[in-house]
Amino acid sequence: MTQAAEVHPLKSPRQTRWAKRINNRTVYNTIKRAFYDCKAQAPILMAPCGYGWFFDRFQRDGLEIVGIDIDPKTVAWARTAVDPSPKVYEGSALEMPFKDGQFDFTVSNRFILHFDKDFRAKAFKEYARVTRRFLLVHYDYPTSFRQLLHKIRGYNPGQRNIKEVAKWQQTQSAGHKQIYDRAAMEAEGAAGGWRVKKLYFVCRFVSDRVYCLYEKAN
Repeated sequence: MTQAAEVHPLKSPRQTRWAKRINNRTVYNTIKRAFYDCKAQAPILMAPCGYGWFFDRFQRDGLEIVGIDIDPKTVAWARTAVDPSPKVYEGSALEMPFKDGQFDFTVSNRFILHFDKDFRAKAFKEYARVTRRFLLVHYDYPTSFRQLLHKIRGYNPGQRNIKEVAKWQQTQSAGHKQIYDRAAMEAEGAAGGWRVKKLYFVCRFVSDRVYCLYEKAN
């Protein structure tokens, strides 16, 4: 008996729920708006790209992308997310196989806020190396309805047991994802040679997700 083929993670039941589809559309539109607002040039670098997040939407809008991710299986999924497949590389965000200034616009989605200070500092420097002008980074913002509910409920996510996760994930923070206000974003970006150009909120005051558009400081 032949085993059924695995369902692509982007087509799993969780991802096809109406709430998730609306969320993904809103997030993608935010990324696209930032790209067009700063009149950046394609291709867009997605670092990391995960399973191929938004590849179908980028393709539909005629925007060329390049992806990179450190996990081999994730890279394999990303390469089959759309047809024809964009260029997707296997590698670390701390040491990317790209030339200096190869990309005009880089996106860091659902990534930086999960790591400790040292890792984030190294990532920002590597983003600065491969990016000519603009970097769009996803953060979680403190003044949102979701964060307010967490405070009211006394939410405490506790600590991750880093030793029990895959080796490449052991660089993640033992605590859960960081919460950033604008001052924290400015300080973190400045250390890596970036200045904050604009914040793009996703459903402000409801969602805690915000995208910080950085511009090279020099």
